[in-house]
Amino acid sequence: MRSSEKTAPVLEVEGVTRRYRSSGRGVEGVSLSVSAGEVLGLVGPNGSGKSTLLRVLSTATAPDSGTFRVCGLDGIREKREIRARLGIMVDRPTHYGDLSGWANAYLFARSYGMGEEKATRALQSLFGYFGLAEYAGEKAKNYSYGMAKKLALIEALAHEPEVLLLDEPSLGLDYTSRLAYQRKLREAARGGCAVLLASNQVDEVESLCDRVVFLHRGRVVAEGTPEELVSSLRGVRRIVATLRNPVPYGEVGEAPGVRRVAPEGKNLVVHCEDGPGIVAGVVEAIVRSGGDITTLSVERPTLEDVFVRLTGEALTEDEA
Repeated sequence: MRSSEKTAPVLEVEGVTRRYRSSGRGVEGVSLSVSAGEVLGLVGPNGSGKSTLLRVLSTATAPDSGTFRVCGLDGIREKREIRARLGIMVDRPTHYGDLSGWANAYLFARSYGMGEEKATRALQSLFGYFGLAEYAGEKAKNYSYGMAKKLALIEALAHEPEVLLLDEPSLGLDYTSRLAYQRKLREAARGGCAVLLASNQVDEVESLCDRVVFLHRGRVVAEGTPEELVSSLRGVRRIVATLRNPVPYGEVGEAPGVRRVAPEGKNLVVHCEDGPGIVAGVVEAIVRSGGDITTLSVERPTLEDVFVRLTGEALTEDEA
């Protein structure tokens, strides 16, 4: 959507709480809305409540308290009517393994009330679009993880839903498939679909989403457009140093102007103030620590950096 024009929300969530006794995890008091043609990003680390919220909104799990409406329908009392308007993709899709990919998708399409001819035309188009046409007759249990994700996207999109609920849809997709999925998502939004996208792929969220909601330990901690959120970190830069070998980085964190240091594989990511001499000081500290720098870049902050500033925690487990 990406405009200042406001439309009535298609998905409205008011104070939804759902906690699991065994783990204490879930969501508490979450409120948000998504309009027709809008893509709302839901961002937060594992355990923050993203999947729990999507399960509630899909009507698979009842909330402990709070309400939600989909296309004006009550999420508690009108589940059947709501399900017909939703397209859903979970993080780890499951299929009937002994049925072909086509049979799985056809079953989904028909269950949404699509006629035979319309379902066949839609699936032929989508199987071709996502590069699965030659594998349509193979049993789903023989599909790779990425192929299963594409099949789940086909199942979510075929009936042209009014609301899409997507949980890490691009995880496991190759580069070409990821681009294809992003084009299709933009196309759906232009057609008026309201999209709730749960993802920690911050580059994807920044490019696809009109607004972003940050979840932390089950609660909403911030909301805004990607540009508004990133702009809140004025005066902050991230230095990304690719190292030949991992090194202790405690001394880097003590360099003047450095606010946080985090390893990302062979990269060392340094969040620091934007000022003269900062980069030179960081490089010097890395070298003193025994680091052999192969590449170095100074970048603008990302949504990940915003989340770190808000919560003191990273989005991905290996950085926590």
